[in-house]
Amino acid sequence: MSYWPGNGSSDDWATSYAGHFLIEAEKKGYVLPIAFKQKWISYQQTEAKKWRFYQQYNNDFAQAYRLYTLALAGVPDMGSMNRLRETAGISNESKIRLAATYALTGQKKTALALLNATSTEDSYNNYYYYGSPERNQAMLLETYLLVNDNQKAFGLATKLANSLSSKRYMSTQTTAYCLYAMSKFALKNGGKGINASYSNNGKSESITSNKSLADRK
Repeated sequence: MSYWPGNGSSDDWATSYAGHFLIEAEKKGYVLPIAFKQKWISYQQTEAKKWRFYQQYNNDFAQAYRLYTLALAGVPDMGSMNRLRETAGISNESKIRLAATYALTGQKKTALALLNATSTEDSYNNYYYYGSPERNQAMLLETYLLVNDNQKAFGLATKLANSLSSKRYMSTQTTAYCLYAMSKFALKNGGKGINASYSNNGKSESITSNKSLADRK
């Protein structure tokens, strides 16, 4: 897929991003355009196999996201995943995305090894491929959820919730990916109702509800 309608060339990130959306939509019961999924998978597989690392373009991140989408679609390319993992000089963002990809295939040991070898504190500064600190944090949050690191996931979800609640500008992709990761966090940790007490201006109140969300001024 191209980035803009009418463009004559394909865009690596846009192809993965739009395909990612459609795969998630299919899981929710939406019907995809006829033959779209297989053509998209074939394209992603071809591009993954012929990929070569060009560090000056940060194209390792695009490859990591492409491999993630293939795993999400149920057709992981293990050979290309291993090749990327063994490539020297790939970014922290790529390692985090690749860790999520391994986790999707059930290889959580490999995913954790990648995460442990990654400086997650420095993983928010890559602005290639329409990124932002918050968008990359959202990708890290999803990875924590996939490897069942609930403690780190909770801390990062709190951070992202504050960012989403602020009045700072967020791009379309940053907003979308933050909401995507937060929805996964809510699905994993919510759904059991609320039984909480809090203090506001010296007054104690309790909330009991079967719902996952309660709002108080």
